[in-house]
This record gives sequence, structure tokens and C-alpha cells, in this order.
Amino acid sequence: MDYPRTGRSGVRRWLPSWRQLLGSASLAALALVGAFVAVYTSVDIPDENAAAQREANVYYWSDGTQMVSTGEINRQSVELDQIAPAAVDAVIAAENETFYKDAGVSLKGLGRAVVSTVSGKETQGGSTITQQYVKNTYLSQDQTVTRKVKEFVIALKVDRKKSKEEILKGYLNSSWFGRGANGIEAAAHAYYGIPARKLDPSQGALLAALLKGADLYDPSVSRANHERARERWSWILDREVDAGLMSKRERATYREFPEPRRESRSTSLGGQTGYLVDVANKYLKQRTGLTDKDLARGGHQIHTTFDKDKVRGLERAVRDVLERDTDPKRRAADRYAQVGAASVRPSDGAVVALYGGRDATKHFSNNADTSGVPVGSAFKPFVLAAALQHGGGGARCGPRPSP
Repeated sequence: MDYPRTGRSGVRRWLPSWRQLLGSASLAALALVGAFVAVYTSVDIPDENAAAQREANVYYWSDGTQMVSTGEINRQSVELDQIAPAAVDAVIAAENETFYKDAGVSLKGLGRAVVSTVSGKETQGGSTITQQYVKNTYLSQDQTVTRKVKEFVIALKVDRKKSKEEILKGYLNSSWFGRGANGIEAAAHAYYGIPARKLDPSQGALLAALLKGADLYDPSVSRANHERARERWSWILDREVDAGLMSKRERATYREFPEPRRESRSTSLGGQTGYLVDVANKYLKQRTGLTDKDLARGGHQIHTTFDKDKVRGLERAVRDVLERDTDPKRRAADRYAQVGAASVRPSDGAVVALYGGRDATKHFSNNADTSGVPVGSAFKPFVLAAALQHGGGGARCGPRPSP
């Protein structure tokens, strides 16, 4: 290589020629291509993380609404057609407008994200939906160069192996939305108390805003969060119009911010909920052969006969009776009074309500389902009813008279 250049003097001796510049650039490009090919061939799609596959057990009231979800990870995976299309559109507009066109990665998107971040403007994420799905499902959350390179390569391979619908479904089911909610189904319940299929476009836009960072965009956390969430929500709706996913006329109808409920107890086993879950689990194990280990794995949807209003009504009735007939401050014995109660539908024997104790997280024994407490005189009406039904009008309950 003729460098420093012969036959030149002064500064020109140290300035490379255009041939040298072109040659150096070509060598650098070839080196990069070679390195990429080596990495691409050496990195395979790994197995899914165990955490990405874990789901909660979800228990439902008799009317089909969610009672509670239990498990270490609050996730209920759903099919794409079980998510409101408007919510899907909001996520695509917010995170990756070119999702259906790109190859799983987007250098243009990464560059746009860098420019917008420097200028302080709202933007889509630098990573595509496919890359975020890969990070959620196959890799750790570490922010290292090695992890980013793997994410880039695996995203290319996943885009070739899986359909866009499979990737989008996986992303929506694996993303973190805050409030303990993994996936959009759990998020819809946590923020609005409804399944994902019932989200309207405005609610969907708010959930899409949370993907940028739930700790900063959950509007109920602080006034600053609320302001950020409102701005991001509005930007996403406008972005949907720009992307052709929503008409201007429809956008004009969403001017009021969709305030989420402030707190969700959908994962709490407090109050009577823990007792209801306990009885449901015992029934499942007796009738289906499921074990505690099976239930601990999660992923079950359990529909019960428990009636939400009747459970609350029974709880009020117990409270009224205790207030009327006991006085723990004056009578020491009343401090240890325990109540168990159940309500059964006569037509088919379904248990529609029960009272197991004052709180399943404080009083662990389920008073409504224990062999340690005899039923006593509470069973007399059933005996009398059976006697009357079968013509035994003279039947009596109680001790038999001596001869």
C-alpha cells in the first residue's frame, strides 16, 4: 500500500487517494458481511423461556366474568381473534407501523428512533415487534451488545419461520403492561375489568401506551404519569390515522381520556375469594384427577357456579348476625366465634355461595368446607322436607321417645 503516498509532499502526502478510500471501505464492508454471515450461521432460535410459557389459573363467576387469576405469573394467553382488532391496530401504530412489511428488523426504524429521541419527540420503538417478541420469549432482558446482536439475528430467523400472525399473538401475550399483568388479556382485566376482545379503540390506545414503560405511563400512579399517558394515548390515536388504521372521523370521537380503574384485586385471594378457590380446587381434584402440581403449572380456565351477588349477600348476612348476636368486647367466648355457611341451588345442588371465614388470607381454615364442625340442627329442615315429600306427615326429628 502506497501510504504515506510517494511523490507527494506536505499535507497531500498524508491524504489517502480515492482508490485507497474506496478500497478501505470495500474491505470494511466485506469484513462486516463476513462477520454477519458467521454470526447468522452460528446463532440458532433457542427454546422458549419457561417464564414466557407460564400462565395463571383463571376462575370465573357463574355469569362468566373473571373472579380471580392465581399463580406466580399473571398471564392468560389468548388467540389473536380474541383480542379487539382496534387494540391490535393501536399496538402496531405505536410500536411498529411496518410490521406486516418488514423482515423482522428495521434499520430505518432504529435510525428514526435515535433521531426522535435526540430531538425529544414521541416515536415508535427502535426495535420491531418481532425483535421485542424475541426478547420476551427467547432471551433475557439484559441491555448488552451481545444480547442485541442475538436479538437481531434471531428476529430475522423467526420472521422467516413463523407467520406474522403467530409473532403478533406471541408478542401481545408476552408483553408487560404493569399492575402485575403479563399479556394483553391480563392487562385488559387489570385496567378495565374486561376481556381483551371487548376493548374499544380508546382503551386499546392506552394499553398500547403502556408498552413504552408501565412504570411511567400507568395514569393512576401519579399526576406526571397521567400527563405522559394522556399525551402518548393521543399520539397513538393520531398515528393510527396517519397509518391508515383509523379514519379522521372516528378519531374525532375519542377526545375523552379512557381513565382505567384505579386498583384491581383480580389476583387477590383475600376476603371470600380464597375460600371459593379452595372449594373449586378440591372439586377439580376429586372429579378430574388433576393434582396440586398440575394446578401449580397454571393455564387452566375454571368456570364455577358461584354467584357474585349471592356471595356478597351471604357475607353481609353473616356480618349482620355477628354484629347482632355477639359482643366480643363484653363476652370473652364471643371472641372465638366462627361462622361457616353455604347456599345451594335446590334444582341441581349447585353451590352458589359460601362463607368460609372473615378473610382467607387471615383465617386459613375454610369453615364452609370442613369435617370438624357438625351440621347439627341446620340439617333438620332437609329431613322434614323429605318426610313431607314422601307422605310422612307424622315424622319427627329429635330423640326417640322411650317405650
